[in-house]
Amino acid sequence: MGELDGKVAVVTGTSRGVGVGIAHELLRAGATVVGCSRNPLPALPGADGIPGGAERSAQWVCDQGDYRAIDEFVDRVVDSFGRIDILVNNAGGTVPAPHAEDIPELVQKIQGAPRGADDFERTVLFHSFAIQMNLISPLWFAIRVFRQMREQEGTGSIINISSGAGHPAGAPTLVSYGAAKAGLNHMTRSLAEEWGPTARVNCLALGPTMTDNFRSFVLPADDPDGSEYFDSVPMGRAGEPSEVGRTCVFLCSGEVDYISGTTIEIDGGMLPGVLYESGLKAITDLL
Repeated sequence: MGELDGKVAVVTGTSRGVGVGIAHELLRAGATVVGCSRNPLPALPGADGIPGGAERSAQWVCDQGDYRAIDEFVDRVVDSFGRIDILVNNAGGTVPAPHAEDIPELVQKIQGAPRGADDFERTVLFHSFAIQMNLISPLWFAIRVFRQMREQEGTGSIINISSGAGHPAGAPTLVSYGAAKAGLNHMTRSLAEEWGPTARVNCLALGPTMTDNFRSFVLPADDPDGSEYFDSVPMGRAGEPSEVGRTCVFLCSGEVDYISGTTIEIDGGMLPGVLYESGLKAITDLL
């Protein structure tokens, strides 16, 4: 028996990276997993490589910047699978920027924010998009899923994926993203206090995690394996998406149901701020 047999999980941002790692570990633990992304995909990536994974998974489109799309997505999950036991708010992210007050066009394009007609509008839209996708949309998703959880038996589990950039020490080069993740940490505690015992709400604050985007937009071209980059991380390496996924399984397994309102750091023990300057190099090299 898997720890999550019979559970229905929603994981946002499962086109690649950390979201896929989380979805795979939930599948391995026995859950049915519904992933979502901005663009259509034929299936949850890699699910067919897990025993029963293709049969216990789906990948649907959801624009998380549209609360109506979130509402329709949750309705579709419940209509198809009967309930939602787990939500992992994973979708989000941004791109480091050399100067918060003047966002280059290339940085805005990589982030995926709406285009601006001039440099000030471009800068405003970049920061607004970061706040929307990393704080407001996860709040919308959590509220909508909780409204379902309160109608069903059992205690739900909501996990927000945050970042070390949300540390109170600050996040130069990631100003709006760090502010959004700090808000997500605070939101986690507040929702846990409001929603217990119907739902437990926890948060995972990630340090550097090895994904394709991390390789492309964080690791410098002259240090593609991160041998120098990770000198500042006590564990000497990046985290893996599967490690994030196994932590989600741990929190949803029923074995630790007294953990709620907590932010767990998954960062190899690094000090806040030690990687911001080196993490900007990949972007400045492109510029």
